[in-house]
Amino acid sequence: MFTQQQIDEHRERLEQVVATVHHFSAAIFILTFIGYGLAVYLWFQDQTWAGLIVATFSYLFFRQFRSLSIGLARMKLREREGFAETWQLLDEALKSERPQAVMLALETRLRAPRENEQEKP
Repeated sequence: MFTQQQIDEHRERLEQVVATVHHFSAAIFILTFIGYGLAVYLWFQDQTWAGLIVATFSYLFFRQFRSLSIGLARMKLREREGFAETWQLLDEALKSERPQAVMLALETRLRAPRENEQEKP
C-alpha cells in the first residue's frame, strides 16, 4: 500500500493528516454518543419514534466516521502547501482499500521507524 520511500518523503504531512483525522474522529465519536444520549432522553420522554430516529441517524453517522473524518481532514488541509501530492498518495490507497485499512497501514508505517530508533542505545 505504502512504500517506505513514500512514507519518508511525505512523513511530516502524513503525520499531520493522521493527527487531523484523529481529531475529527474523536469529535464525530463524541457527537455520536451525544446523539445516543438524546435518543435515550427522548425515549424516556415518551417520544419513542423521535428517539428511534435520532438513534438511527446517530448510528449511521457513526458508521461513516472514518470516511467523514478523512473528508473533513482533506477540507482542512487542502490549502496548505505540499499536501496535493500527499492526498494523491492517500487517494491511490483509498481506491483499493477501505479507509480503516488505509489509516491503520499508514499509522503502522509511520510508527515503525520511530520504535526501531528508540530501541537502539
